[in-house]
Amino acid sequence: MEKNYAYSVLELIGWGKFNVMMFIQCGLSWSTFEIWFVNMGFVIEGTTEEWELDTFTAGIVGSFMQLGLMLGSLFWGYIGNTYGRVKAFKTTAIVASAASVLLTFAPDPYVVGAGLFAMGFGLAGEISLGGTVFYEYCPPSKRYYMTLMSAFLSFGAIAVTTIALLVSLYNSTDYHNWRIIVAVGSAIEIISMFFRFLMHETPAFLITQNKQSAADKILNIVSLKNTGKGLAQVDHASASVNPNELTQELQTHKEDQISTKHALRKLFKKPLLKTTIVLGLVYMITHYSFSGFLYFMPEFLSEFSTSTAYAIILIQQLCGIPGVILGTYLVETRLGRRLTTNIFNILSGAAVIVFCFGSSFWFVVIVSGIIFMIVYLALSSMFTLGPESFPTSVRSTGLSLAMVCARFGGILSPIITGYLLEVPNGFYISLALFCGAYVIAGFLILFLEETKGKKIG
Repeated sequence: MEKNYAYSVLELIGWGKFNVMMFIQCGLSWSTFEIWFVNMGFVIEGTTEEWELDTFTAGIVGSFMQLGLMLGSLFWGYIGNTYGRVKAFKTTAIVASAASVLLTFAPDPYVVGAGLFAMGFGLAGEISLGGTVFYEYCPPSKRYYMTLMSAFLSFGAIAVTTIALLVSLYNSTDYHNWRIIVAVGSAIEIISMFFRFLMHETPAFLITQNKQSAADKILNIVSLKNTGKGLAQVDHASASVNPNELTQELQTHKEDQISTKHALRKLFKKPLLKTTIVLGLVYMITHYSFSGFLYFMPEFLSEFSTSTAYAIILIQQLCGIPGVILGTYLVETRLGRRLTTNIFNILSGAAVIVFCFGSSFWFVVIVSGIIFMIVYLALSSMFTLGPESFPTSVRSTGLSLAMVCARFGGILSPIITGYLLEVPNGFYISLALFCGAYVIAGFLILFLEETKGKKIG
């Protein structure tokens, strides 16, 4: 069982204004990630039109973002584990902002590929470190908010899809639609970067680095913001943890101070070996399906006009919000994290297959809307289960490895799907692969332990 002094103190302080602020700041990093993730569909469609690329070639260009995400996951995991979660978190925003400008003014597909690689490299830290930072500032009894934070993914997707719809309706310039959509995304990325510099390092990380005094200063800031009192004045009697544990945990926190090399060794030994492998496989195959279905949605809707297709995509993303809200509720019921993720990954696979059996406007809207609601529900519960499956000392590294696996699936997806869409019945084969991946992921989840109510930090 993992212990960290910071988590008990955060529980004593309780949820408050500071946590709400962190919830929004970390959530916005997930929103910007999703803005660019959804943007890939418009970029692939736009490069196909501007330079007359086939879907296979466009898919290869799109895979550069996933390659950047994969390598970035390794890099930011090391940086976050060695130099600090927040220090790395700030740097990722700078990298992503610079890449967004490069992508906006790319003169050819090669520069688009380079811009997407740099973007993916920066965004890898946005998604993994955003969750880690919020988790390590969150009182243990409120960690189900990790599931609710997935709503920011939907907000980002809705924002960029709304922008795309408006651009498709009102763009009368000589600039291609995808460039204007990317330019607006770039402005959002740059604005979010400045807010990142107001954040403090997480107390849990500082303690693993044997910086108790610095951790106490941050915890005092949290206490003042949440309760109006200094840390010494917090009422221990009202807390849901035993204050006597604080001394015990303070004495044992030095055990958490390990290098990335040792973290990797720990991840690939019992008792974490099974967790590392299963989560890696689940992240890989679910992101294979999610990336392919999202990236090529404009292609799947090619029989509709551009504005109609973008309106359908907007409705799909709106359906993600009730999915996240329902997921937030379900992970705290008897289903817990594990069964919620299990059931709704399997249902995601079943729903994807139904998408094959109709092409009318209302059929596509209703079925694809249900698909996105279920998929976002499964993703949000998985984003709670993942961090809770690793102790603090290896969490950044463990989640980074899972993200590397996710990006490997993401690299394969646009290439394989782009190729299949060029062959007879490729549409149906693509959807069958998406379905199979979700179903397999659902069953793999059963090999993980339930983390609801489990004291892990």
